Amino acid sequence: MILIDSIKFTQYVTAFQPTVFRVAYSYTKNCADAEDITQEAFLKLYNSKENFTDDKNVKAWLIRVTSNTAKNYLSSAWIKRKTSLTEDIPLKNEKDYQLLEALNRLNKNYRVAIYLHYYEGYSVAEIAEMLNISESNVKARLKRGRDKLRSILEK
Repeated sequence: MILIDSIKFTQYVTAFQPTVFRVAYSYTKNCADAEDITQEAFLKLYNSKENFTDDKNVKAWLIRVTSNTAKNYLSSAWIKRKTSLTEDIPLKNEKDYQLLEALNRLNKNYRVAIYLHYYEGYSVAEIAEMLNISESNVKARLKRGRDKLRSILEK
């Protein structure tokens, strides 16, 4: 039984696709893989039997599913055997490119925490719930990620 009708599902895809893609990309650092993970997350939403009370719950649920899907993908045997290709991501200016390069050099745990906090505006408590980790762990990831990002950008 599908609880989300096609109109509501289309609205969710339109509203949350950029966020889901960026979360997936922060794990994979690869556009094609991030697109696959995004598609899989929305497929899980479509087939979900969850009864969402509001759109904010859907977004948080999608981020959690995307995070778990990306982790599963990265630990799969398939990913361990593949060779990465260089990608060009269109960016507005050189500063954006430098920041993206610096973020991509961070550990995925730091990268995801920083993205969710600074780009999506989630609180520490919300990130902890989405990633299924403690609030103190999120705070530590944010602190360490900022410190590492600062040192990368200063070089």
